[in-house]
Amino acid sequence: MRLLGALLLAPAAVSATISFELMRSTSDSPHLGKRSTFVESMANNITGGGYYLDVKVGTPGQDARMLLDTGSSDAWVVSSRADLCWTPRLQQQYGDNCGSTYNETKSSTYSLKERGGFQIKYLDGSAARGDYIKDDFTIGKVTIKGLQMGVASTTVRGSGILGVGFSSHVAAKQPYPNIMDELVAQKIIQAKAYSLWLNDRRSPSGRILFGGIDTAKFIGALKVIPLIPDVTTKNITSFTVALSGFDIELSNKTKTKIDLRNASNPTLLDSGTTLSYLPAAMAEKVFGMFGAVEDKNITGLTYISCDYLQKEKDMLMSFTFANDGGTIKVPMYEMVLDVVRNLAGFQAPPGLPFKDVCLFGIQSTGQFAQQYNSLEGADFTLLGDTFLRSAYVVYDLDHNQIGIAQANLNATDSKIVNLTSTESSLPRLTGVASQVVNTAIMTTVTGADGLPTVTTTDVPGAPDSENAAAGRVFLGLGREVASLVGMWTLFGLFGGVFFVL
Repeated sequence: MRLLGALLLAPAAVSATISFELMRSTSDSPHLGKRSTFVESMANNITGGGYYLDVKVGTPGQDARMLLDTGSSDAWVVSSRADLCWTPRLQQQYGDNCGSTYNETKSSTYSLKERGGFQIKYLDGSAARGDYIKDDFTIGKVTIKGLQMGVASTTVRGSGILGVGFSSHVAAKQPYPNIMDELVAQKIIQAKAYSLWLNDRRSPSGRILFGGIDTAKFIGALKVIPLIPDVTTKNITSFTVALSGFDIELSNKTKTKIDLRNASNPTLLDSGTTLSYLPAAMAEKVFGMFGAVEDKNITGLTYISCDYLQKEKDMLMSFTFANDGGTIKVPMYEMVLDVVRNLAGFQAPPGLPFKDVCLFGIQSTGQFAQQYNSLEGADFTLLGDTFLRSAYVVYDLDHNQIGIAQANLNATDSKIVNLTSTESSLPRLTGVASQVVNTAIMTTVTGADGLPTVTTTDVPGAPDSENAAAGRVFLGLGREVASLVGMWTLFGLFGGVFFVL
């Protein structure tokens, strides 16, 4: 799991930018239960997925750990009285238990907003329920006064969520000012925007910046892309853009173009999703190129040979965005996740044509056809952390835009441009000229008879060996019970995709 350790860059007395460092920690392997729990543990735990921050709620502040999620809009914490916290059967069923919780009786600034008003039902039938409250909310040295949030007394996960999407997308019957609105209203930042730099998969740190753009963290021009309205409401409710091209470039520079399902393929960019998902027809073509195998019977996930961590090291997946949105190139090794073998209780699906089993960072949405009652209904594109680690993304809620550029991985410099609400658009900025080049240790397991042989390979643009050891996920497995726990299938996989009860 990654934790967001707060680092305040400017005083909160005036409008400023606030930056939080993303840190990775390790813990025990997750419990595996029935198929739904198993699938979700795979899709989140194995990938090291989920970016968390530690906050304080109330007065005096009570510690709370929250998943940062660009795909949802509510902030909510787990109640000290939540059913999951006190029911071993539920903990066993969902593979999670409660960490830090919130007790409103211990806060002098608590007020009840709507009893029973916080109710979210997810596409798989699971739900989180509780009250809407208002209380002080502290991130680092910044306190938001009277933030409306949910307190879940019924939940399948042991940590809350910090949704940083559009307030029109909250779960309440009537929209209310969420954290992004309050950061601006209380003059903590000037623009309703933030930048996300996740860094590469081996790195122990990344950064989120509220109210600004760090030009030292990306390469070349920052492309500005308009968001696409929801097909039903015709309103902007999510960070969805048009994908116009997807190519795979082999080490010999030959390219294979993957046909899109339509000319302006709507694509959601969501940090709350650990893997990336393509429509079934697109995904199956990619799987065929690499001999990846979709396990439709047991786990619902797609596996690939770990050999791809070593061969075709220059292979790239190129995602091109419409409206002059530029191209983001993702190295193949970012899409091959060598962490399956260390999951407690994991057994590779029978009949795989390769011995060393890795999880593929590209998955098919076809596995969700049953939830959508048709394959056509599940025909969408979602780019999660396996894509986002290669991109620098600015989420602009003021102008309904995305800014995107190739990430400058493992950059140590910072050059911040403050954003203001008076601008008519995101500024056209230019980052550094080329990728910072560091050397790290990429580790794979190639031994026979169950004994590991450690092979090291220099990786341009990856962290140095000391940091790589601290953040490496190839041999270790963090518990990572985050957005994909228990029956939380589609919420964890697809961020803020939910129904209001």
